[in-house]
Amino acid sequence: SATDIETNIPSGKTAGTYDIAVVIGNSSYSTAGTPNVDYALRDAQTMKQYLIKSFGYDPANIIYLENATLTKLNEIFGTSDDYQGKLYKWVKPGQSNIFIYYVGHGAPDQQTGEGYFVPVDANPQYIRTSGYKLSTFYENLSRIPAAKKTVVIDACFSGSSANGQLLKGVSGLTARLKTEPKATVATDLLFTSAGMDQVAGWYPEKRHSLFTYFFLKGVQGAADSNKDGRITMGEMKVWLNDQVPYMARRLTGNEQQPVLIGKDDDALVILSR
Repeated sequence: SATDIETNIPSGKTAGTYDIAVVIGNSSYSTAGTPNVDYALRDAQTMKQYLIKSFGYDPANIIYLENATLTKLNEIFGTSDDYQGKLYKWVKPGQSNIFIYYVGHGAPDQQTGEGYFVPVDANPQYIRTSGYKLSTFYENLSRIPAAKKTVVIDACFSGSSANGQLLKGVSGLTARLKTEPKATVATDLLFTSAGMDQVAGWYPEKRHSLFTYFFLKGVQGAADSNKDGRITMGEMKVWLNDQVPYMARRLTGNEQQPVLIGKDDDALVILSR
């Protein structure tokens, strides 16, 4: 049965003709011992519905992927050698707004502390050769000549997950991640579900990842504190900072503090009142 964020998805202002979104949900991992991300597909499917209805994206302008391999991530976002992936090619310079959403595992390289998206065919123990580097993601994103870039990442890069450890033989969170300096340059609005050394939790009762649930609940209208239909970055920051850490502590006892970067008066979404 549908949960509260899956019904009553509000309508919003139609996006621009050339506005492009990427939605990736990585749930089922092929390497033995790598835990699955139980709600990732449901998260991705629901996010897509919000992008169409609330954000007003043309479905033909949404690059949607479930269980993306490294080959697919390279194809969409480009590689360290060639930044012109599918997203780059789809963007109309100076006109396109882009929205990127990823839910799935992230992992650190234990030697360097660099963060990686974990494709479904990756082996987290050998993430340097089988993962998609966060720094490449941000570097390539910074070279896309879009008008505005919004990035939402519901993953953690600590080597742990809500379903258990990704990295074998790593006690707790010894694989500490370095922050990604390019992130702020490459994005206008950046939403990351947890701090670098934290675990991104789930909300089993709602059958969604915790951060994604509250992000979409906010878009549904809960974050619109002045009720003007224009949900700003500032309003979303207040909402997420209020809800996510509290519910994470309540459900698991873990600290989960989202990292939210962007100008407070920037509009995230404009709903039809």
